[in-house]
Amino acid sequence: MAERKPWTRRDQVLVLELYSRTPFGKMHKTNPDVIALAAYLERSPSSIAMKLGNYASLDVNLDRKGLDGASKADREIWDEFFADPEKFLQFARSVRSVDGEWGEPEDPEPTEFREGEDVLRIVKVRKNQSAFRTMVLSSYEATCAITGISQPELLVASHIVPWRVDSKLRLDPRNGICLNPLHDKAFDAGLITLDKNFSVLCSPRFVIPSRLKSQFEGQVAKQPNKFRPLPEYLEYHRDEVFISK
Repeated sequence: MAERKPWTRRDQVLVLELYSRTPFGKMHKTNPDVIALAAYLERSPSSIAMKLGNYASLDVNLDRKGLDGASKADREIWDEFFADPEKFLQFARSVRSVDGEWGEPEDPEPTEFREGEDVLRIVKVRKNQSAFRTMVLSSYEATCAITGISQPELLVASHIVPWRVDSKLRLDPRNGICLNPLHDKAFDAGLITLDKNFSVLCSPRFVIPSRLKSQFEGQVAKQPNKFRPLPEYLEYHRDEVFISK
């Protein structure tokens, strides 16, 4: 098969969608997901892995860069993703659902039957929440950023700028941080936040048993391997969510 065939928008969308949910260390030609996408797009696994590297080079907040071969088209697709992640991922889902072998996995939690638009809304929200969780957990290698807990059942994709504030940020993986449920609740309630150096700050209203203080105040959150939280998102959390007095 020819390796020089043009990259269509559909092809690029599917590769970037794969980038969004793949841990940084698994973006290689032997990854089964890379191989499956390569077969679907009639390309080699190496070409898919190289395109993933191109997108990594555009992840500007990374200390460790991908390849430097990103094209203008790669940048345009990257910008399109962050302009409206929900719309972008919906398009990717619609493409993937065309072929059963490349479709989405069956929902492990079937939605209780309801008529009309209500069930569609529930399904849409669930798919969006699942996509956000997948992207955030893959960025943090399925590890709590503060405690290091790596049990998937005990991990939450926390929103930095709350879900209700801006619909365009709901599926932006740079607006997420992987936490365990306790720290997620404290973060969401404004009882803890992160400073510019990713150190945990505790609200004076947060009453912590002495035996647990070391798990909060002064802990330095782990940086993700991709989609690092934007400084302006963390600043919003400190200014608008965190209870500082």
